[in-house]
Amino acid sequence: MSALRIEDLYCQHQQQPVLSGISLTVEDNEILCLLGASGGGKTTLLRAIAGLMPVSQGTVWLRGRQVEGAGMSVPAEQRETGFIFQDYALFPHLTVAQNLAFALRPLRLSGEQQRQRIQEMLSLVALTSLAQRYPHELSGGQQQRVAIARALVCRPQLLLLDEPFSNIDAQVRWSLIREIRALLKSLNMAAVFVTHSKEEAFAFADRLALLEKGRVVQIGTPKQLYHQPASPYVAEFLGRGNLVRCDWLAAGHLASALGEIRVESDPAACPEPLLFVRPQLLAVTPGGQGAVLEQQFLGSHVRCLIDWQGEHYEAWHHEWLTEPECGVSLALRPHAPVLFSRTEWPQLHSRL
Repeated sequence: MSALRIEDLYCQHQQQPVLSGISLTVEDNEILCLLGASGGGKTTLLRAIAGLMPVSQGTVWLRGRQVEGAGMSVPAEQRETGFIFQDYALFPHLTVAQNLAFALRPLRLSGEQQRQRIQEMLSLVALTSLAQRYPHELSGGQQQRVAIARALVCRPQLLLLDEPFSNIDAQVRWSLIREIRALLKSLNMAAVFVTHSKEEAFAFADRLALLEKGRVVQIGTPKQLYHQPASPYVAEFLGRGNLVRCDWLAAGHLASALGEIRVESDPAACPEPLLFVRPQLLAVTPGGQGAVLEQQFLGSHVRCLIDWQGEHYEAWHHEWLTEPECGVSLALRPHAPVLFSRTEWPQLHSRL
């Protein structure tokens, strides 16, 4: 049984469409990321799942139980979801333990049951020694752990997170992402989280749902979306790339400035082909007819801008080219080609 199932969901705000025909599922123990540009509908979808946003059409199911659709809408407090807001929304006048206790009030547990549940959750997020501190006495990472603990202490069916790492210092963000992901997996907890950061999405999620203007344009694993984007928007949003002009030699065979390329397509399906190539898939070799126009050291790699047969390409090299005046050669590394038509890129070409 899926933890979450959404079918043909529509939402409006001030009579303007915000979500249009959203359909997706989240399986048990799966973390799904809603990714996209600002205004794409990510937080609206999260709030609609939680029951905090009116739905104009469509259905929402939580573990086989319908909570939205067919003229009915289960109130947010009865949906058994945990929600972590971007600013954590901790009560400043309550201690860490009291913040968790407040979340348990609707369950009407005995005092002993409540203390046991709080102690168990604080132990899971490594905050037992800070139970009597107030939020202002905690670091950003510790406040985030409190928010996670408060959302999980009621043992929800689904956890919803709205940009949970945006207020965390970069130095501790990646360790916190690793810790929280491991915690959710250990609890067999399904989760949906929103972010505009592809790096956070890649590190935290099992699958991504990329939204554009209120519609899901592609769903898949981070690797699938990054290496096999279904549209120019997906390709551009998830990282930089080169557009290589190609000509058909025959069905399945293309000619380009980077050599001949075999593809699973033909002139009828893609009459004006463009090959989309990530910078790390271009191999740079010292010596050749290519001119190095620019080098930029980025720590893990060197970004190189290369003039190759009159076209400019961005490639990532493992080290600084010490003799760029001698020229370089450029070639494609083995990979599954990504092909688009030139007609798909008019508004995006200038940004790549």
